[in-house]
Amino acid sequence: MYKLFRTLLLPVAALFAFTAATAQNVSWKSSVEHLEGDVYRIVLEASIPAPYHMYDMGPYEDGPNATSIVFTPGEGVTLEGGVEQLDTPHRYFDELFGMAIGTFSGKARFAQRVKLSVPESSVKAQIEWMLCDDTSCMPPDDTELTIAIP
Repeated sequence: MYKLFRTLLLPVAALFAFTAATAQNVSWKSSVEHLEGDVYRIVLEASIPAPYHMYDMGPYEDGPNATSIVFTPGEGVTLEGGVEQLDTPHRYFDELFGMAIGTFSGKARFAQRVKLSVPESSVKAQIEWMLCDDTSCMPPDDTELTIAIP
């Protein structure tokens, strides 16, 4: 019996670890839209795995970790305004946190306008997010993207 238990323990532990790692696997993609002249819009899109939701940009004091996106412009790039949520989050009163919050399911899109004073450059996007389902939350995760403009 002990040998059977020991033989099954490793594959079961590996399955749980794989499930937890893939559940948090939000994939991010970026695109750049030319608006006019030397003005562009960077669009970031998150693909959120079911059955999880991702929090909007908040902010939430003493609440969930809101999605955070910090753009660092390269040489010749100026940020215009702040990060904009392109999709409307689902808003509701969350009993666990005791406050109204906004969440995205399936996908979420965010944008940042930039002005370019050189022929081409890049912008780094540092993104942090947290996923939850109806019963629990995953630890916050982050990634960094480098977006070429134009």
